[in-house]
Amino acid sequence: EQPSVPVYSGFTADEVRDALKRKATPSYQGTFTSARKYVLQTFATTQSPLMKKRVARYLVGSDCPVCEGRRLRRESLSVTFAGHDIASISRLPLKQLATLLKPYVEQTAKGNAKHDRAHPEQVIVRQRIAADLAARLSVLLDLGLGYLTLERSTPTLSPGELQRLRLATQVRSNLFGVVYVLDEPSAGLHPADTEALLRALDRLKAAGNSLFVVEHELDVVRHADWIVDVGPGAGELGGEVLYSGTPPGLAGIEPSQTRRYLFRASTSVARSPRPPQHWLRLRGVTRNNLDRLDVDIPLGVFTSVTGVSGSGKSSLISQFLVEAVSDRLGDRQLPSDDPADALEESVLTVGGDIVAGMDRIKRLVVV
Repeated sequence: EQPSVPVYSGFTADEVRDALKRKATPSYQGTFTSARKYVLQTFATTQSPLMKKRVARYLVGSDCPVCEGRRLRRESLSVTFAGHDIASISRLPLKQLATLLKPYVEQTAKGNAKHDRAHPEQVIVRQRIAADLAARLSVLLDLGLGYLTLERSTPTLSPGELQRLRLATQVRSNLFGVVYVLDEPSAGLHPADTEALLRALDRLKAAGNSLFVVEHELDVVRHADWIVDVGPGAGELGGEVLYSGTPPGLAGIEPSQTRRYLFRASTSVARSPRPPQHWLRLRGVTRNNLDRLDVDIPLGVFTSVTGVSGSGKSSLISQFLVEAVSDRLGDRQLPSDDPADALEESVLTVGGDIVAGMDRIKRLVVV
């Protein structure tokens, strides 16, 4: 792997061969690094994202034959709870995990009664741990995240999912007297998920905290107890506090742009959609919660991909589509911003292909 080799400084190749035959004393002993050693060492130690992505092309990930991809030793996997080892529990949707824990929280689970009577301290510990986990899960379920699994990695989560996970952490912190500053917490959320967001914000408020929220989503603005409206315009035309008070009072502030949309429906401009002429056809897309999905996306038009948070929008567009198109263009772009995930991306269970439409695409730009 790393043999020690003689180095003859300033010698040509022929002179080196002659010196080796004569067993001449070398200038010093050097260390030869094999290609395998170089690739592994570079991937593990380099600080350059570009270099990490380059060497990742020479690495192939596969499941360990011992743990079958569960990343734990046999000894760890031998410990089970309700018939599940820690790896199988991490693959359960949070909603199913909450159902699994419920009997242990309520102490109605069927088990070894003789063992429980002999070790009552274990029953107490089990119940307390289950109760704490169930309480944490209840917040996530209230936020509509019951479909997630514990094994989901952060880069595969949508912006809306990440936002609600952070909120759940704060709700469970049980802090009071805290000022929370949130910058557009509804960003990336489908309107159907707004109610779950508002419930989380209400819980923080009910605990005795203050919420300062910068927001454009009208449903969130209407839910506020107090509105501070800044304007009247942007840049040099802004910088003034037009109103500070309860929401109904904003209706009488004529210069406010927010008032126009908060208290009456805005009229949309009638327009004729441009008919698509060409299509990008995806077949068998498999990633995260997408399973052999067939999708036709029009080219040359403004396409909006919609759906509730966690429905698969980011998996389809921001991850699969980016990878598939960049691969076809010969310039692969990893969807993760973290170069440390370069190898992990290569071992995700993915599938699918572009069967038509690539002849109309010359370049991919991810903004």
